[in-house]
Amino acid sequence: MQDFTALIREIQQGNENLREELLASQKDFILKYSSFLCKRQLDWQNDDELSIALVAFNKAINSYNPALGKSFTAFSKVLIRNSLIDYFRKQRKELPAQPVPDAGEISFYTENAKSYEAFFIEEENRERAYEIQRFKEILGHFGLSLQDLLRGSPKHFDTREKLKEIVRKTCRENDLISRIYRYKKLPLKEMQILTGEKKKVLGKWRAYLLAMILISTHNELESLATYIWGKDVLPK
Repeated sequence: MQDFTALIREIQQGNENLREELLASQKDFILKYSSFLCKRQLDWQNDDELSIALVAFNKAINSYNPALGKSFTAFSKVLIRNSLIDYFRKQRKELPAQPVPDAGEISFYTENAKSYEAFFIEEENRERAYEIQRFKEILGHFGLSLQDLLRGSPKHFDTREKLKEIVRKTCRENDLISRIYRYKKLPLKEMQILTGEKKKVLGKWRAYLLAMILISTHNELESLATYIWGKDVLPK
């Protein structure tokens, strides 16, 4: 996962050009997360919610302290969410109608919610719901679906542990991770050299390995990564 700590520190010391670059680079994240919270697609030209979220993200830049134990992305989510809660309290808007979940989907919100304040409860489930939604989108960029992942996941504990070690070693190599995101595929030859594993094995478990690497390295999938690895054993 990208570490914003050094970048934030430089901005807090007065580098305003770097602030503008960070704000611009994170607008897509702000848009997706705010739209998820509001349960509708927002638009930068027409929706006050995005202006409020952008201000909250900027406040996160000013006040972030890594000693608090949260990543910057997680910290910014808290400020965005709290700012929107305050906004909706003032506006006294009602929660939009909830869509009927698709078969097999997990519904994280009660159907009888009456307000945005009620909608923004149960933080852990809400964040996991957002991350699952983003995970599905990210998998799609790599030509995969959750169904592909389910079909291509190992059933035996020993196999899963071996594959997790391959993921751990791969995640330590920034060049490999950059190549995976750039070319949308696993560099099997390089991973074979790095891990000593047979190329046939890497190819067989391609979907599972790729999904695990994405979860472990994407800034917006932190809760899923913690669920898999635990807080103290994330790939370093």
